[in-house]
Amino acid sequence: MMTAAARKFDSVDLGSTADELPTGTRLLYGQFTIESFVNSGGFGIVYIARDSLDRQVVIKECFPSTFCRRIGTTVGARSRAQQDEFRAAVKSFMQEAVTLSQLDHPNIIKVHHVFEDNETAYMAMDYIDGPDLLQTVEGTARPLTPKEIVSFLHTMLDALGHVHDRGLLHRDISPDNMILNNATGQPILIDFGASRKEVTRKSRAVSGLRVVKDGYSPQEFYVSGSKQAPCSDLYALAASFYHLITGETPKTSQERLSAIAGREGDPLRPLAGRFKTYPRGFLDAIDKAMAIFPRDRLQSVEDWRLMLTGDAARPVSETVVPAASVARTVSAPPPASPVQAEAKAPSVPAQPEFAAASAPSPAPLLVIQAPRGPRDFLISSTAAVLLLVGLLSLPGLLSREPQALAPTATAGTASADVLVPAVPTATAAAPTIQELLPVTNVLRLPGGYTFEVIETPNATQTVVSELPADVQGSIQVGDILLVYAPTGETLGTATALREILQREFASGITTYSFVIRRGDSTLEAEFRLGVAG
Repeated sequence: MMTAAARKFDSVDLGSTADELPTGTRLLYGQFTIESFVNSGGFGIVYIARDSLDRQVVIKECFPSTFCRRIGTTVGARSRAQQDEFRAAVKSFMQEAVTLSQLDHPNIIKVHHVFEDNETAYMAMDYIDGPDLLQTVEGTARPLTPKEIVSFLHTMLDALGHVHDRGLLHRDISPDNMILNNATGQPILIDFGASRKEVTRKSRAVSGLRVVKDGYSPQEFYVSGSKQAPCSDLYALAASFYHLITGETPKTSQERLSAIAGREGDPLRPLAGRFKTYPRGFLDAIDKAMAIFPRDRLQSVEDWRLMLTGDAARPVSETVVPAASVARTVSAPPPASPVQAEAKAPSVPAQPEFAAASAPSPAPLLVIQAPRGPRDFLISSTAAVLLLVGLLSLPGLLSREPQALAPTATAGTASADVLVPAVPTATAAAPTIQELLPVTNVLRLPGGYTFEVIETPNATQTVVSELPADVQGSIQVGDILLVYAPTGETLGTATALREILQREFASGITTYSFVIRRGDSTLEAEFRLGVAG
């Protein structure tokens, strides 16, 4: 049943009413009195208040500004259509506040009261007197020494481990959410308004609330419904301390992802080797925790601690690297499957060390017409491609291998076709051919979906080339697939899309979501198949 306040919101114009509560507002029958506004974000508004025992406390109000507004002191949905979303947000806020109140760690802010008022929810927390760590970088608070930074990182790892051990993610770690307590000299982790329990694939899809802080948020935070895990919090923690050490806000994960996908290299400069006053393992761990793809990061607080132990944690000046350790041993990889070998053959030059790793097989053929002049050479170089058609017909053809199309040369003609093995040998001029010609793998799915994996000297691009007339989803022709959103896997190899679809199809997945590049923008798009594994 719609409350009186909800009916009021449905009929009253918002006008220019401010979001925050005015000074002097009393909450919970006078137990708390608002003294001042602190700040606001996508999830709520923070105030300094005084409780009934005349103690200063922090009050956080559930105020998801995307779909709520205030009239007087009462909060409600912006429209009737958003009432369910707003009530769900209030319920989630209450549940998480109760859970957070059970956290008991000296370096985590203590939530000691949760209540409802003004048609929304509130939590009362300890008031911490002191600057946040961002102020120590910006110069409005005393700068930190390297020794303090090392100590504070260990402290924050302990606090974050306490959070993760209870199945929670913070999801909003940044230097301004770590306050240096003047009374103890220790950092306190605050602002759990974005905190959530680790969620399943299904529950991720219905979560509409996201918090993103450029420079600190990992790339999965930018994609609604993406998988988030402890390593997501570790990325944000590492990025925060990267800022404290360098004095520079890190490059955003979206900038990094776009550059890596375009084979331009990661624009983020690693810390290791740049700052001699920090232990080697300390900087190495931060670099690893900030890996752009989740699978490459430190996966847990325990993983991070392991990198901070032993010789790796000693200062660089005290660490002796034996000369023998610089030598690199190359061992043969496991034999590739026929599909992998065939798909990779056009774009990966043969490595002599790996020649005996698998039994020889007939090489697919690349047809190149001998040029007769500069213009003919340009045309033939652009047009000659090896087409590997990987039919992924569901369900019957999932295991079929792509077939190489090898046209037959016509003998006795003036413009003789030259047949060159696509897998270069010691005598073939494959590197020159590879530099000149794009190689395309075509993947056709049921219903009219077609993708081309284009190998160029600079990048591997998976491009949407054809869609059915009644396309289901938001993907468009010309989109370049960068990352499979649910898992964070990059589409940087010729076989990545096929392998992802095979695995997900076998799990019964019919909707596939990707981070894509469309023109100059990076966004999320999806396509759906009407069949399941």
